[in-house]
Amino acid sequence: MKKLLAFAVLLAVPAFSQTAPAAAKPAPAKKAASKAVVKPAPVVVPLVIPKDATPNPDGTYAWADKAGKKWIFSKTPFGISKIEDTAATGSAFASAPVGQFVKAVEVGDKVRFERQSPFGPTKWEKNKADLNDEERAILAAQAQKQQ
Repeated sequence: MKKLLAFAVLLAVPAFSQTAPAAAKPAPAKKAASKAVVKPAPVVVPLVIPKDATPNPDGTYAWADKAGKKWIFSKTPFGISKIEDTAATGSAFASAPVGQFVKAVEVGDKVRFERQSPFGPTKWEKNKADLNDEERAILAAQAQKQQ
C-alpha cells in the first residue's frame, strides 16, 4: 500500500508543477562586442628538475636556488613535485623541548600522560617503575614547571 501511494505521488508531482510562461522572462541586455578585450589564457609551464640538482639515495633531488633556499624535487606518478627542505632549517617539532606537547600527572605510584593528536587527545598510564627515559624526562620537566 505504501509503495502504491509513493508511486502515485511521484507521478502526480510533474503533472501539477507549474512553469513560468516564456513571455514573462526579461530579454538579456546586449553587450558591446566591438570593444571587448579578450585576455589570453595563462601558459602553464611544467615543473622540471634543475640540471644542477644533486640526486639523493632515496630517489629525490636536492637543489638550492639563487636566494639560498633549499628545495627537494621528486618524481611522482602525477609529475615532478617540489617542496622546501625543512630539515635544513629545522622543523618546529625537532627544536621543541622533550615534553612540550605532553602533559604528565602523578597519581599515586602511577603517572598519567596526555598528548594532543589530530584525532583527539591520546592518554596512557604507566607505573613509575616502568617509565622509559623520555617519559622520565617529561615528568621531571613537569615537576620543575610546578615549583
